[in-house]
Amino acid sequence: MSAPAWLPVRTLSAQAFAPFGEVIEAGAGSAIPINGGTCLRHHDLARPCAAEPGSMSLSLFEAAAAPRPCALHLMERHRLGSQSFAPFGAALRMLVVVADARLAPAELAPHHLHAFVSNGQQGIHLRAGTWHHPLLSLTAGTWLVADRVAAQADCDVVPIDGWRLRCVA
Repeated sequence: MSAPAWLPVRTLSAQAFAPFGEVIEAGAGSAIPINGGTCLRHHDLARPCAAEPGSMSLSLFEAAAAPRPCALHLMERHRLGSQSFAPFGAALRMLVVVADARLAPAELAPHHLHAFVSNGQQGIHLRAGTWHHPLLSLTAGTWLVADRVAAQADCDVVPIDGWRLRCVA
């Protein structure tokens, strides 16, 4: 059996992540004082979308900490809506593995993958159709997730266990 291959991991930044979506963090957009100056609204950081039929939903994911090094098991995409993940109530780092939405399932290969690690205060917004590994929380905790809810299934899945890819953040 061959040795695992290692996927390089980059620091999550708006510029590096731009082909796949947006980084959600304070200071990234315009800040507007609201509520009589008691709050600062970091406005319009991402634009979740859902194709019809469907609507957007907010959920909380209680994630276990991913083992390290992280073994990558599958890539998935949701063509009819976007997804956003942000730490909820605590600083939580995540490993984000993505690939270009334009790739057909049969075309997806190890060299298409990009890996990023968040700083604990950042979230991400995945554009509709972006290939991604399911949530890899580096610390156990709760994540706020904006996701499409619809009667029809919208999840293409490509198993990648056979690629034997590993990441260390």
